[in-house]
Amino acid sequence: MTAPVTILALSTSVSPTLAIHLLRPLQGLPGINIQMLTQEVLAQIVKGAPPGIDGLSLAAMILNQVRPALVFSSRYNGAMAEDFLAASRKLGLPFVFHLDDNLMEVSADQGAEKVAYYSHPKRLQALRAQMEQASVAYFSTEALRDRMLELGIRVAKPHVGPICAAVDLLPPPPAPASLTFGYAASGGHNEDLKLALPGIIAALEQHPQARFELIGSLEHVPAELARFGERVRHERRFIAYDDYLRDLQRRNWVLGLTPLCDNPFTRMKTYTKWVEYTAAGLPVIASDHPIYRDCCADGTALLVKDADWATALPAFIGDAPARQAMVQKARERVGRGYSVARLRTQLLEVFRLAGLQV
Repeated sequence: MTAPVTILALSTSVSPTLAIHLLRPLQGLPGINIQMLTQEVLAQIVKGAPPGIDGLSLAAMILNQVRPALVFSSRYNGAMAEDFLAASRKLGLPFVFHLDDNLMEVSADQGAEKVAYYSHPKRLQALRAQMEQASVAYFSTEALRDRMLELGIRVAKPHVGPICAAVDLLPPPPAPASLTFGYAASGGHNEDLKLALPGIIAALEQHPQARFELIGSLEHVPAELARFGERVRHERRFIAYDDYLRDLQRRNWVLGLTPLCDNPFTRMKTYTKWVEYTAAGLPVIASDHPIYRDCCADGTALLVKDADWATALPAFIGDAPARQAMVQKARERVGRGYSVARLRTQLLEVFRLAGLQV
């Protein structure tokens, strides 16, 4: 870039999506500053705004103060989303809308609270307007882009990059000192956990020294695991993305689980968890789901049919040589094809398509 520029990021929070697709790729890049506007910050700005000012005028005022070279909306559907879109267009600012999940059709298995939140007409309209009017609508997968078009959304300038997740390899952990396996999951994965539950139970029964850890924002451990006592550990927490990656490496699980129900909603998702586990040095056992079949081909993860978790998981836990061979192969693939540098190149191309010369 010829001169320092500011990217204004709109996001509900400093989410993993924002970290993966904007913050980490641009970290340390000379000449780029990122100014964050989360929903919480915007609420405070609105509260202190001049009396009687409308949303469009307030958005324009903020843009004139920040003076960004580009606005990057990370799946933002909250207050003033359309105001920032309209103000950006009026000021001639490139506006990129990024979407990595089908937030237009959140499925019932995500929980009633999430469904109610995302299906609010104003939130749906905010998403639609940004996809239709953004300088570039940047989708994580072709399936997600195609589904938005099927819904009748007139996406003006859709773009899909070659990869949808990236983590630089962390130093390989030492050989595991215990037979601990785990699952890192956010709050919408209760049904996915149920898929793997027969395998978790079988592994704990067949390997008396084995332990299971559930980390993330899932609220409860399934009642079926209560009989295993302290061999099952649940840590419900919210930590920064970089800390999460280091924590995965520190845990040094013999296996990282990534079960995923196969339905129209999940087919729009990404293979991020496989990349994260692999970068942290963890062998992966995953659902035989369409999103994993390409990246996990040729033995870079063990893909399991829904009915086979009870046999596959305990057997794989008992096969240390197979796990080690798999994670080595997987780390070679992630190192070659899923680096942060590659995602950075992809992101800068999106900026160019939106009109920001880099």
